[in-house]
Amino acid sequence: MRRNNGELVSTYGNLAHRVLTMTYRNFEGRVPTPGPLSSDEDDMLAKVQQTFAEVDDLLYRCRFREGVRQAMGLAQEGNRYLDRKAPWKQVKEDKDAAATTLWCALSVVEALKTILYPFLPFSSHKLHGYLGLGELDESSEWKIGAPVAGRELQKPSPLFAKLEDEVAEVETARLGQASG
Repeated sequence: MRRNNGELVSTYGNLAHRVLTMTYRNFEGRVPTPGPLSSDEDDMLAKVQQTFAEVDDLLYRCRFREGVRQAMGLAQEGNRYLDRKAPWKQVKEDKDAAATTLWCALSVVEALKTILYPFLPFSSHKLHGYLGLGELDESSEWKIGAPVAGRELQKPSPLFAKLEDEVAEVETARLGQASG
């Protein structure tokens, strides 16, 4: 429950939902065209590439827990980037800056969709659709790319639901009965 609510809902799901919702609302449901990238964007995109390479290696060596940890680290860094840049303020003051920020954040979300596919295939399929990429083809190459400006997005919904204590208690009791 802690992992679901803390990592999936609050970290990864929150990042994806915030980025997709802000972009969908403020850029006519399309991937915005970025302006010149600052060192913040360059650093964020370098972190995306580094994380992808690290998770690729970790999957190859069957170190799955560490792979998930690296991916969640990227999601945390994506949230920090978003908080620093504050596109909800930028969109009112400098829409071009907001476009660049949200394009970069979409790059992170799109990369996380791929990086986390081996661990969360159903969520990756859902996110693939929200990103306007159509159906996820299982034979697709293991690679990440940049979001294409102008690509139509689908109206997003939260990827994950927060689990309440009552649900955990019911499931724990059910598991106890099954093992008895």
